[in-house]
Amino acid sequence: MQPRIYYGHSVEGDTDTSRWELLFDHILRVSDFCKGFAKGFRAENWGRLAGLWHDLGKYSAPFQDYLLTANGFEAHLEQISRVDHATAGAQLAVRRYAELGTLLAYVIAGHHAGLADANGNRSSLAERLRKDIHPVTDVPDEISNASVELGIPLIQMNPAARKAGGFQLAFFTRMLFSCLVDADFLATEEFCDPEKSKVRVSGLRAVLPEMHRALHSVLESKQATAKPGNVTIRRQQVLDSCRLAASQPPGIFSLTVPTGGGKTLSSLAFALDHAIKHNKDRIIYSIPFTSIIEQTADVFRDVFQSLGNEVVLEHHSNLDPNLDPENKRESRRSRLSTENWDAPLVVTTNVQLFESLFAAKTSRCRKLHNIVNSVIILDEAQTLPVDRLQPCLAVLEELVRNYGCTVVLCTATQPAIVQRDQFTIGLSNVTEIIPNPADLAVSMKRVEIEMIGTVTDEELVERMLEQDSFLAIVNTRGHAAKLYREISAKRKRDGTYHLSTLMCGQHRSDTIAEIRRRLENKQRCCVISTQLIEAGVDVDFPVVFRAMAGIDSIAQAAGRCNREGRMKTGKVFVFDPKEVKLQGYLNSVAQSAKEIVPDFEDLLSPAAVQKYFELHYWKHRGENNWDKTNDQGVMRCFPLPVRGFEFDFRTASERFRFIEEQGETVFVPYGIQGQKLIERLRTEGPDRHLLRRLQRYSVTLYDQIFRAMSPDIELIHGQYAALGNLSAYDEHLGVRIDRPGYFEPSALIL
Repeated sequence: MQPRIYYGHSVEGDTDTSRWELLFDHILRVSDFCKGFAKGFRAENWGRLAGLWHDLGKYSAPFQDYLLTANGFEAHLEQISRVDHATAGAQLAVRRYAELGTLLAYVIAGHHAGLADANGNRSSLAERLRKDIHPVTDVPDEISNASVELGIPLIQMNPAARKAGGFQLAFFTRMLFSCLVDADFLATEEFCDPEKSKVRVSGLRAVLPEMHRALHSVLESKQATAKPGNVTIRRQQVLDSCRLAASQPPGIFSLTVPTGGGKTLSSLAFALDHAIKHNKDRIIYSIPFTSIIEQTADVFRDVFQSLGNEVVLEHHSNLDPNLDPENKRESRRSRLSTENWDAPLVVTTNVQLFESLFAAKTSRCRKLHNIVNSVIILDEAQTLPVDRLQPCLAVLEELVRNYGCTVVLCTATQPAIVQRDQFTIGLSNVTEIIPNPADLAVSMKRVEIEMIGTVTDEELVERMLEQDSFLAIVNTRGHAAKLYREISAKRKRDGTYHLSTLMCGQHRSDTIAEIRRRLENKQRCCVISTQLIEAGVDVDFPVVFRAMAGIDSIAQAAGRCNREGRMKTGKVFVFDPKEVKLQGYLNSVAQSAKEIVPDFEDLLSPAAVQKYFELHYWKHRGENNWDKTNDQGVMRCFPLPVRGFEFDFRTASERFRFIEEQGETVFVPYGIQGQKLIERLRTEGPDRHLLRRLQRYSVTLYDQIFRAMSPDIELIHGQYAALGNLSAYDEHLGVRIDRPGYFEPSALIL
């Protein structure tokens, strides 16, 4: 009798099994990848075993018969559904390594389904380890008898952080999980789509020294053409300080520079100098979810345009498939299209970065091992949510302590998340890059702030129309759209623009380019925007109106007024809109700002900013306020490892949310290019490069709006939502949510 041939993957629609992938080949390839990825945090042996045992269950008759029947063969057993092939390896890990093998078991059992909780439900690890599974047969000794030395992971425990041991071991497990998931994806892609696999590898050819030369060439050109003046001098001082500090040992740094001080390129200069000096692998530039990250990505693309399109990866939209309720499984193709951050410079959002660091899903965790040995720049670091500060800061310290990362905290006010007496969970051993941030702030002051109190929309519009050009920043998308309609009607749309995240990224970029053109030509320019314009968008208005918000947001708004210092003093009017009732985070920060208004003549003075952060951040003393409540705390999912490594990965992922309502990503037919890309998705299906391009043509809708717009939305391939009704997307306002039956919550609308 001929020995059975065991396959790892079939070729869809091809009954010639000689072209199928041998299981042994797949397992060895995954093991090699996984071992290489885990080397970055000294866990090669762990990575090797995870790869060797991840598909152990495929050495079973039921799985092999499943592959055959799925491709039209008659097999020994009739298979009507997928076969669990991950549990066998998880059970072997525990048999071979006892409690320590539990960490491997989480990784192997979850490499398709995601990381599980320790106990409590049918999908928990405990249930998987007790599960009766089909016997595996004919497993090569190289796989079944693989034995390596597995000790406690080589991580430095943080003695200052309560419960840190459990958190750190759980984080190690998630990092190992990332290595296995990406290894499995890449090995599968090599077999299933070798052409795309070659493209993926070629995208990594750009090296940091080439980027370093390109950036410094651009900076020298800017310096040579800059108009002389105080602002230019201060920006050069900031850049010089960044270059000088880059040679310091890796760790946590803060870069405290007023808005308009050139933080974006100066922080990038620090990151590149530091990465080359200390052999870092990549740079991750993370921007608050309230920002337009496309603008920062475009700035970087302009700098590195000579090095090709693969140098800068822009990743912000939640492009995990919107799965058809009738088909909850990811397809092989949608799995391969998820991101693994295989680029030297990644521009992302805090939401994407931090939610991935606490994720359980394969698509979210895949990228994590590529964060190892990176320089991470957090723009406006004080925007991290108060009720998730403890896990956020714990994971940053862990990345620096055990995974070779350097973290840079960029802020226009002060590094609010640094440890102090009233903020014991803050980051410690933080090195300030600017020699005297307070003096720099005074020397760069270019505006005066005037509080105009509570106003109706009618009164506000009258005040705005007194100005030839202005920027108005409000807190909700609905308010921005309403004011835009009123202003544009009175000025017959002459130089009047609207900006909000109801417009896709490409639409916003086109609009901002037009705004900049009008400002440079000294033409009338009236802009009504949500707070997205406050970070990463360099515009210069003589007058800015800002709805009441946190002091840090008001400071950002002020940075869009008299930005280049061409006027003696710009004017920023802060108002409290009578018709808008804020909720959630926006209401909290606005109330904290209102509390200090009567006590300070200059709302942006260091003393006023200090008081604001005391009220908004530091007054929330105790882990229950910095990590929600006891029964909802993320850190409680990772207790000290005294009960057999009982970690609740899935629960932690569900609890860790920057935004309570995530919403749904919808591709929109903005312009001819947007329509063409959506049509390509229909006809060709998803791939990584197409989804990257479609990010620029996506909008996130809250769940109730998504449901209300369902007649206008199609689900392509049962997974990706696209706006099918062209009239539902307005050339000025973006997605039309102002029609009857649509409702948008007031909390945190951008």
